[in-house]
Amino acid sequence: MFDNLKGIILDNEYIVYLNHLGIDTSEIINHIRIEIEKNKDRLDIFTNRSVDMYSPNIFLENVIFEEVNKYLYKNNYDLNFFKRDIQLDIKTLIATQNSIIERPKITRPSEIEEGFKPELININGFIQIARFESEMIENENGWRRKGQIILFEGLSIFGEKKPFIEYLPSSLIWFNAFYYKPFIIGFVKKFNSIEADNTLWVDSLLLSELGLYLDNFNNGIQALNEENEVVLKFRQWRSNLINNGSSLVGQDSNIAKLEGCDLILREDYYEQLKMIIPDMEFYSKKSEIWLKN
Repeated sequence: MFDNLKGIILDNEYIVYLNHLGIDTSEIINHIRIEIEKNKDRLDIFTNRSVDMYSPNIFLENVIFEEVNKYLYKNNYDLNFFKRDIQLDIKTLIATQNSIIERPKITRPSEIEEGFKPELININGFIQIARFESEMIENENGWRRKGQIILFEGLSIFGEKKPFIEYLPSSLIWFNAFYYKPFIIGFVKKFNSIEADNTLWVDSLLLSELGLYLDNFNNGIQALNEENEVVLKFRQWRSNLINNGSSLVGQDSNIAKLEGCDLILREDYYEQLKMIIPDMEFYSKKSEIWLKN
């Protein structure tokens, strides 16, 4: 079980942060492994073996957080630096929860072709400038997962590469500091976390150039113009839910066959954005994960 989760553990922000500081995390990883094996029965509750997926849960992140703090305390590290630099992003958590919609009537990731797109989707006067979505692919009988297709698409200045930058914490959105180097759209992904799962947002410097400002996080993640009109909006969805395998169908349904989010920008402001960045292009990139038979 630990081997199946090792990749997620190594990508956890607490582990990544300590590695960045030069702290050897091998002892922490070993203690996490022990806790996972000790609590295998608890993890089984979240497992759907038919689709070989876990129902979203915070068990693993809780184990990682506890073991990290135990290690820091035992080795006399100042815990205040950890609390200060790695904090729960409550604002984004609330804002993304208030941005949930029904999945729009758009093409599934499996039906999208990779490459540059000359025409963007127009949704009632708003242009879809970015999208992330994961789609479960089932076998012919529709009862077992064959794989997963993950779609990244959006306005980019990077050419034939993943269209988003992924280095920034979502908390920077609320400080108008969501920038690192020239880019258009940033993407934040959390696995099995109490925080927001997927977040897309525009470079804060571009928002300023467009004359936009952030709305209150209780209204979702969105930007307004001087007339207090919603011009840029983040949306997210989870659809075609199935259960985690431990209960009857329809009960405890929490594994999504389609899960994603997008950013939509009002059409007139999209035209302004094209004037600011004339060389930007809309690029679609797919990642495919196929299970062994």
